[in-house]
Amino acid sequence: MKTNFPIIHSLRGLTAIGICLYHYICCTVGYIEGGVIFDSVHLLSNTVQIFFIISGMVIPISMIIGNYQYKHFFTFLWKRTLRIEPPYIVSMVVGMLYLWVRNFVPGSAPVDLFPTGKEILLHLGYLIPFFENQRWINPGYWTLAIEFQYYLSLALIFPLAMSSRWVLRFVFYSILLAIPFLYNNNDCFTGWGAYFLLGLIYILFYFKRVALKEYILISVLASIATLMHHHWAILAIAWGTILLVYFFQDWENKFTHFFGNISYSFYLLHSVVGASIINFLSHRFTIWWEKPIVIAIGFLASTVAAHFYFQWIEKPSMGWSKKIKYNK
Repeated sequence: MKTNFPIIHSLRGLTAIGICLYHYICCTVGYIEGGVIFDSVHLLSNTVQIFFIISGMVIPISMIIGNYQYKHFFTFLWKRTLRIEPPYIVSMVVGMLYLWVRNFVPGSAPVDLFPTGKEILLHLGYLIPFFENQRWINPGYWTLAIEFQYYLSLALIFPLAMSSRWVLRFVFYSILLAIPFLYNNNDCFTGWGAYFLLGLIYILFYFKRVALKEYILISVLASIATLMHHHWAILAIAWGTILLVYFFQDWENKFTHFFGNISYSFYLLHSVVGASIINFLSHRFTIWWEKPIVIAIGFLASTVAAHFYFQWIEKPSMGWSKKIKYNK
């Protein structure tokens, strides 16, 4: 059975680009005025949830292929740690360096944004959302916290989903459906449990772990739970992603392949590299035709930085993760 979907790789890259453009165009205060372009790009703010649906598919695939069991708990977490933590930690250092340097840049707002020692320690466990008045070094880290909590949750309950006993599978579904009602916090995985389930149940159905009736039932329940806690557009993004994966599994080209490769590095760096350049230039180039050039310069700088970051930091961590195998 096919276990690799090029469309998912493409969606990663396109989503990273969309989020980047949203931040550059809509979040550079006072630079791009409202209008058709601004309003259109602003719609990209919700595309970050595509990453959640993709994770809802990709992680279960690897666990099914590896026949994940509870005895693999620490191996699974170690594999995920090697994959995501080195790029994350290095990006923290880069972010802190930027926050320090900006204090010496003429025209920067006179606000010290450098993290406290407590905030740095909380970053190591993605614990910022659980403490008041604590700030992320990079605002985009909030999604990494959700992903980390998702990995930990799957390690604890996914064997239930792979059980041949329907009772155990429904315990798994019930946990993910219930947690948004028990603790509805969109900065935590709990607020997105039903949303991730939409991708999870699709993969279980694809691998013939559940029947069509069960797939339809759980998909409907997960959709209803999602609508009760999120905007309908968020649900539309989820189903749009699932339908794209279903109908266009093999779609990819050189452009999407390139950005799919560097999507994680791009996501980690774009708010530091490109945004800092755009913020600096936005005070000096204010004519209407100069603004797209400034945005393009920031985007290009982030792309180049992400390419080398992927080669030097992320790619080695991927290699370390792949060397870890589940014990039979």
